[in-house]
Amino acid sequence: MSADQRDAWVRAYLEDVFNGHNLQSLDKYVTENLVSHWLGDRSLNGPEAWREAMANFFDAFPDAAYALNDLFFAGDKGVWRGTWQATQRKKWEGIPATGRKAKWTVIIIGRFEGEKLAEDWVEYDRYNLFRQLGAL
Repeated sequence: MSADQRDAWVRAYLEDVFNGHNLQSLDKYVTENLVSHWLGDRSLNGPEAWREAMANFFDAFPDAAYALNDLFFAGDKGVWRGTWQATQRKKWEGIPATGRKAKWTVIIIGRFEGEKLAEDWVEYDRYNLFRQLGAL
């Protein structure tokens, strides 16, 4: 894929899965052996594990919306930086439902195999998210 095609791909992925909360369409964006590294403390192996983690997130934050801030590519990798904004309605990551709104940044480095995402590294501003939820 060219950089322009990858740009369009990432934007479609973010709109469909992140903003549309459409976890059923994940398979058209990721490989069967997807590995997603979250914050350096855990890795999700395969689309089902990723789908389950994000389903828990969307359940707790049903109004979650992602805004893309930056996007660029080098070789088989891309980096996108954006901002999540959401209201916590249910327990998540051990934090009881707060009803609080939060806004936090996330940076994702993705590695592509052909036209699909094969691996990514996800870093988000957990400190400010947890602070806004009153968990610190």
